[in-house]
Amino acid sequence: MREDDPLIALREVSRTIHEQVDKAYSRFNLSDVASYGAFLQAHGRVLPQVEDWLEGEHELPHWRGRTEHLQSDLMELGYGLPEPLDWQSPSGSGAALGALYVLEGSRLGGKMLSAQVGEGLPRAYLSAGHEKGGWPAFLQILRDRLENSDGNYRQSVMDGVTSTFDLFRRAATVRDWPA
Repeated sequence: MREDDPLIALREVSRTIHEQVDKAYSRFNLSDVASYGAFLQAHGRVLPQVEDWLEGEHELPHWRGRTEHLQSDLMELGYGLPEPLDWQSPSGSGAALGALYVLEGSRLGGKMLSAQVGEGLPRAYLSAGHEKGGWPAFLQILRDRLENSDGNYRQSVMDGVTSTFDLFRRAATVRDWPA
C-alpha cells in the first residue's frame, strides 16, 4: 500500500471505535451456549437493519447479506431475531459504502471467531466468508472511490463506518438477553 492510500487513513480514523467494538464483544465466551447466544443476539440487533438499509438505492459493489445465516443460527439455539436498536442511518453519498466496509470487514473477524464456537453449536453466520478474492476486490473499489472523490464523499464514507461500528458497540452492551 502507498503512504497516501486512502484506506490507511480510513483505518486510522476508525481505529478507536473499532477497538471499542472489539472490547465490547470480548466479554462473550463463544464456547458457552448462553454467551454465544447473547453474542448472536447482539449481532441480530444490528445486522438485519443495516443490511436492509444497504438494499436501498445505493451505488454499492456486489455483496451478499448474512441475515439468513444469523437467523438460522439463532433459531437453532432457540431464539428469533431480536428487536433492532434505534439507529439513524447516516446520510451522504458514501455512507452506505462505509457501512458495507464494516460489514464486509466483519466477515474476516467472523472466520477467525468461528474457531472459538463451542462443539455442536451453529456457526453458519461466522463462517460466511467472502467469495474467493472478494475482500481485495471490495477494498480496491473502496480505494478507487475514495481517491476519485471530494472531501464530502470521503467524510460520508467515514460517517457510515463510525455509525455502523457504534451500532455494533451499543448492541454488545445491551443486557436484556433472554434466559
